[in-house]
Amino acid sequence: MASGGHAGGGHAGAGHAGGDHAGAGHAGAQPAGAGEAGTGGSGTGDSDAGEAGAGSETGGRAGGQATGGTGGLLGTAGGGGRGGTAGTAGTLDEPMLPRAGLLVWLRADRGIQQTDGLVQGWLDQSGNQANATQLSSNTRPTYLATGFNGRPTLEFDGEGQFLAFTEGFGDFSKGLAALIVAKPTKSDCASMVELSNGSEIDDIAFGMWQNQWTYEVSEPLIQSGKINLEAFSLYAVNHHPVGGADLRINHNLLKGQDMALPASVVRVNDFIGHTLYGGCEYFRGQISEIILYSRALTLPELNLIEQYLDAHWALSAQVPTPTP
Repeated sequence: MASGGHAGGGHAGAGHAGGDHAGAGHAGAQPAGAGEAGTGGSGTGDSDAGEAGAGSETGGRAGGQATGGTGGLLGTAGGGGRGGTAGTAGTLDEPMLPRAGLLVWLRADRGIQQTDGLVQGWLDQSGNQANATQLSSNTRPTYLATGFNGRPTLEFDGEGQFLAFTEGFGDFSKGLAALIVAKPTKSDCASMVELSNGSEIDDIAFGMWQNQWTYEVSEPLIQSGKINLEAFSLYAVNHHPVGGADLRINHNLLKGQDMALPASVVRVNDFIGHTLYGGCEYFRGQISEIILYSRALTLPELNLIEQYLDAHWALSAQVPTPTP
């Protein structure tokens, strides 16, 4: 856990790593004189697992305006300068996700390229430039800046709106993990994310069928849990190299099942909101975050990311977990 630095003095806050080691905070500026604001330092922690948070704060000496900082991932509250106000605790807005195997990280509050409310690009935050795009203005999803309890989201109409990745997604020999924050408003048969070379060809699909959550690899699939069409849910899959795959909704395991890993082959039909399965439809509903790994996550890693998503999108207050 990482905490904010000390107020008013320009000291760095040292971040405590969630993994092997922590990085020291950067020193802040010297405090300003009376009646002026001083700037404190920022403390960051980092680790091989990438689980540390960051904290920063601004503080002033006597007579100056001083505002406490914001803690980082699971951080404690930043202090307030003399005569100022204390900062808030860690908001989980800036998590240090585990970096190993991170393929795609799309969030509706970052990297949105839109014109007149229609999204032509959703920029990947993982550093891999796995951006999702749509060249046709007629099939772009809608960007809603405050569409999800005052938070941003992308809305898909189920009539042809989708985004596409470039080809790739070929090596899942170390397993696979996916986490998606979404609210379907129709759940007959659709994919939130689908990677394939055609219908039932090298396919990997995270979606729904017969009003239940699904995860499919080629023809085998996990199907469980009635979908709530009135609220956002946290969908997660963790597919292990040995022992099969787990389907989780809102932190809870719905079903585990033995399944072969996806074939190691480049996939050219890679979509958000679209499917090539015969008889299925475009996704209808909203999506706010997508995280994809080319390996299975450890349970602590999975819990950490689920906790971040839950807090960032205020999910747990909305909806009970569906029964298997």
